[in-house]
This record gives sequence, structure tokens and C-alpha cells, in this order.
Amino acid sequence: MPFKYIAQLFSLILLLVNSTSLLAQSYAFITNQLDNNVAVIDLKTNQVIKSIPVKGKPVGVAVNHQLPQVYISTPEGNGFVVIDTHSLQQTAHVKVGGASVGIAVSSDGQRIVVADWYENSVSIFDSAQLKLVKKLTVGQSPSGVVISPDNRWLYVANRMDDTVSQIDLKTLKIRNTTKVGAHPFGISLDKKGETLYSANVESNDVSVLRTKNLKRVTRIKVGGRPYALALALNEKLLFVTNQDDDTVSVIDTETQKEIRQIEVGGKPEGISTHTDDRHVYVANWFDGTVSVIDAQILSIVDTIETGDGSRAFGDFISQ
Repeated sequence: MPFKYIAQLFSLILLLVNSTSLLAQSYAFITNQLDNNVAVIDLKTNQVIKSIPVKGKPVGVAVNHQLPQVYISTPEGNGFVVIDTHSLQQTAHVKVGGASVGIAVSSDGQRIVVADWYENSVSIFDSAQLKLVKKLTVGQSPSGVVISPDNRWLYVANRMDDTVSQIDLKTLKIRNTTKVGAHPFGISLDKKGETLYSANVESNDVSVLRTKNLKRVTRIKVGGRPYALALALNEKLLFVTNQDDDTVSVIDTETQKEIRQIEVGGKPEGISTHTDDRHVYVANWFDGTVSVIDAQILSIVDTIETGDGSRAFGDFISQ
């Protein structure tokens, strides 16, 4: 083979390798509510590489895994902003209503759901045009929202009603509403969309429900004022942030028992799992840091300084 063709082939291989590396790059997007910005952590180095200004006291995060976008709820900005994950710049601001807190995006990347704390509603947007599709009234003070993997069902934690609602995304109507513990906030679904977990702030426990009929299975005691949840290690473990105890509870999902409490930073709130399914990232409000937990050894392996009032409520890790 002539040398020039060998060189061309080598250049092509190098280009493909570099492209694959870029596509595989993962970030954590941490809302710093008191700094009015979003810290971007490069998960290869666990270093903050940029702080993106976001007005309106940013809280919630939802990464679109199909489009290069991240959505940030702004309770004092009456809506949410859009961040481009390539340029790491804010590209749009979308008006919603009173005080947007919880935010989620469907697995197909087509729908964005925003919970409005004051208006007791959830708004559903089309991600392509950022246009409102439907606004639905739910329970009092809706907070956590999550969409099923098949994009059929939306689940909403209604904090002041002590309930979780299930919404049919085909008919855009509420199908079920079920009582859980006191003041549910963060909620999480397993990969099959069959089991739902809610962190109940005032009763210091986690409710476990089967999504088929929103049937209550059990409640698991954890630490003080649980806030949000994340699954790891092929969903064998559930991690729950306990705001008042400065800990993360570890629950064995098979036995449905708490097996450990891990000390993290001050007032832990948001929590998400790395794409490796092993490392769990915890945003600490009082410390302005993110604690990194190794789920295999159940220990802190890194602490990253992020900003003032780190909350990161939602799915904040890109894939």
C-alpha cells in the first residue's frame, strides 16, 4: 500500500478515535442557587471547568440525553433556561409561571416537564420548539418529577398533599394519586419503570411503590429530612440524601433495608449517578461542594468545590 494511503488511513482512524472520545465526554451540571450560576464538572478529571451565569436562583436540572441540551429551573426567574452542552452557553429562557422547581426530560428527548411550586401545576413542553403542549393541575407544591423509560407515564411528588400523582402522557390526564410519607420531594424510577421511590422529608423515610397501580409496598426509615435519590450498581443500591444529618443513606433494594449512612458535606440535596454506574455525586448546599461516593466501597473518594448553595435537584449528569 502506498505511503500516502497509509497516512490517510491513519488520519481517518485518529479522527474516529477523537470523535468517539468527544461523544463519550460526560459532565455534571451543578446549580449554585446563591451564586446564580451552574458549575460544570468534567467527570474525567472531577474538576470544575466552567461556571455558567443563570439568573433566577437556579435549582432543578434535567439533562437531555438525545439533544445537546440541559434544562435549569429558575424559581425566581419564572421558568427555565436552556444550556447547550457543546458550547456550555445559555441559549434560551422559557417562561412557565410562578416558581419552577422540579424539572425532567423524557428518554426520547422530546418532552420537558416543569413543576410549578406555587401554581400547583406541571407544564409539558416540546423540546424541539420549546413550546407549551399542556399545563395540568396536580397536588399542592409539586416538586420532584420523573418520566417512565417508555415515555408513557409522568410521576409528580406533591409535597404539601403527601401524595404522588401518575399522569398518562398519551391522554394528558391524571390516572392515579397515592398517599406516601409526609412531604415527598425527590422521586426516582428504576430502569424498567416498575418501581418508584419517594423521599419523604418530614417522615424521614422512603416510600416504595409499584407503578402498575401506584400500589404502596413499604416505607424505609432513613436519616433526617431526606431530599433526593439515585440508584447505582445495576440498581442494587439506592442512595438518599439526608439534609439534616449531613449523610447519605444506602438502601439495599432487594432487602429494602438501610445498610449504611455515609457522611458527606453540609446539607446534602441533589444526587446523581455517574455513567459508570459506580460513582454517586452529591451536591452539598451548606458547603458549596460535591461529594463523590464510590458505591462499591461505600466511601467518599473525592470532594469538589462548586459554588455557594449547591443544589442540583434532578438528573444532572450527561452521558
